[in-house]
Amino acid sequence: MNRPSTRLRLGAVTLGACALLFAAFPLVRPFFRLDVFSPTLAAVASGPLASPSWVIAHLLLTAAFALLPCGLLALYASLADGPAEARALRGLVLGVAGTGLVVPAVGVEVFAMPVIGGLYLDGVTGVAPALASIYRGPMTLVMIVGLITLAVGAIDLAGAVWRSRSLPRWAGITLAIGLSLWLPLLPRPIRVMDGMLIGLGGVRLAWGIWRKGHVEGERGSSIDERHNGDAAPGAAVRRAEAGGPSRGCAYIVYGVEDTAPCMTWP
Repeated sequence: MNRPSTRLRLGAVTLGACALLFAAFPLVRPFFRLDVFSPTLAAVASGPLASPSWVIAHLLLTAAFALLPCGLLALYASLADGPAEARALRGLVLGVAGTGLVVPAVGVEVFAMPVIGGLYLDGVTGVAPALASIYRGPMTLVMIVGLITLAVGAIDLAGAVWRSRSLPRWAGITLAIGLSLWLPLLPRPIRVMDGMLIGLGGVRLAWGIWRKGHVEGERGSSIDERHNGDAAPGAAVRRAEAGGPSRGCAYIVYGVEDTAPCMTWP
């Protein structure tokens, strides 16, 4: 088994699954008008926040962000032997760092927000200021920094894909546009379209990485077969030296090469 090619294909599966999860998120997530300075924020947001679809959607999003670094690593691995390795590495580092800065906000939305919304619907109105405080607090700032960092990393990776020509250029650009425009404040139609861009670009890149891993695996298997054939017990290879009457020959027996006069066949 060729381990690098197997890892490439495993990474391709990860990238494809991540892209599909990003595409599914806005289709499941309930939307509401978010005005963090409105005194009625809790009344408007508590219903969607406490709904099962909110929790399911954000669990999908959590899985997508968990798989994203693995998918970016697979994309870098497929570009590491090309002319844009340095840019691909920079994109990988920025993408992973940006993901790490976004994930805490996703955790708050999937684990804390539904609890606050449920309490408010149960009559505990004293929790209402907590929603505004969370959205207006450092969580949003950290998430914005993370999204910008992720966007820059995605653009770098798209540039590396463009230069390498080993993967579809349009897919790298599509994925970069989708990740760059992933903004929670945008309306639902744009969010759905953005998810589709991530899904389309990510799945197409994943297929390209899978094919590259398959080709490298077949090439590695062919080399291994030739090597094992040469090193098999009793195997001998005779090569006549060109340009001389001595007709000296080289033999490889049990993997050890030696030179001796050519054998004369009756």
